[in-house]
Amino acid sequence: MQFEVVKDILLSDTLVPDIFLSDIMPRLPSDAVKVYLYCIFLSKYNKEARPEDMAAKLDLSMDTVNAVFLILEKEGLILRTPKVISLTNVKEQALSKLYKKKTTSDVETANSKTQANIRRNQCIDSINKMFFQGIMAPSWYAAIDNWFSDYRFDEDVMVSLFKFCYDNNALNIKYIEKVAATWASKNITNHWELEKYMEACERTKEIGKVIARSLRLGKKLTTYEEKYLETWLNEYGYDMTIIDEALKLTVGKSTPFKYAHNILTNWHKEGIQSLEQLKAYQEASFSAKTSKPKVQSGKTTRRGNFQQRSYDDDFYDKLEKL
Repeated sequence: MQFEVVKDILLSDTLVPDIFLSDIMPRLPSDAVKVYLYCIFLSKYNKEARPEDMAAKLDLSMDTVNAVFLILEKEGLILRTPKVISLTNVKEQALSKLYKKKTTSDVETANSKTQANIRRNQCIDSINKMFFQGIMAPSWYAAIDNWFSDYRFDEDVMVSLFKFCYDNNALNIKYIEKVAATWASKNITNHWELEKYMEACERTKEIGKVIARSLRLGKKLTTYEEKYLETWLNEYGYDMTIIDEALKLTVGKSTPFKYAHNILTNWHKEGIQSLEQLKAYQEASFSAKTSKPKVQSGKTTRRGNFQQRSYDDDFYDKLEKL
C-alpha cells in the first residue's frame, strides 16, 4: 500500500537554506539570485528547462543566463554537464569546512592551547554579537579561524578588523580578507602595531586633503596618488614643507602627482632631507645654469655634493613622460 500527499504547485513551498540567505546571497548579483531560486524550484519537481526557456520565464537575456551559470558554478552552487545542472548541498559544504577530522589525541598539545582557544572563542563570540546580532553564518567561523592562523592577529586586532570594515559598510568576507592581508603585510599582529599604523594612515589622509586643496583637484586622492604620498612620507621621510616645495614646481603640468613624485625621488637620491639642504641644492643648480662648471679630474661625485649636478625643467618634463 502506497501513501502519498496530493500537492498543488500553487500551494506548495520551495525551501531555501538559511546559509544561502545569510552568507551567499549578499555577494551575488540580483540576476544570479533569481536564476538560482528558479533552479531550486525546477530541481524539486525534476523539471526540464532549456537556457532559452529560463531566459524567457525570468525576463533575462541568454547572455545573462549563461553569465549567471558561470557565477553560480564559481560559487560552488551548481555543477554543470552538457545536459544536466545539479545543485550542490550548501549546508554540507559549510559543514565540511568547519569539521576537521581528529587524527591524534595529544593531551599535552590540547592543554597548551586551552587558554588560547578560550580567548579566541570569546573573541569570535564578541564579533558575532557586535556585528551579526548573534546570527553569524557558519562560514564566518571558518574564515576567522583561518585569519587567526594565517596572520597571527591578537584578539584585539581581529575585533578591530571587523569594526574597521563595519564602519566602512563592507562587512563581507572578501573585503575583510583584503584588509587583513594589507595589515599583515605591514607586520601588524597586536594592538600597539595597529594603532601606530592607523595613526600613519590618518596622517597620510590629512596631508592628502591639504595637497588636494593645494592642487585644486576638487576630489579625494586616487589609490595611486595615495601610494605616491605614502612613499614620500614613509619611505623618503619627507614632511609637508619639502613636499610643498615640489608641488610648487608642478604648476601647469598635466600629471602633477607624477611630476612631483619624480622631483621628490630625485631629491631623495641626492640625500636631501631638510629645507636647508634643499635651498643649498637649488642655489647650486641655479649657479650651474648661469656659469660653466669647472671639470675636476680624478674626483668622484659624492652624495650631497650639489654642485656636481644640475636639473632643469626639461629634465623633469622628460621624467614625467616616462
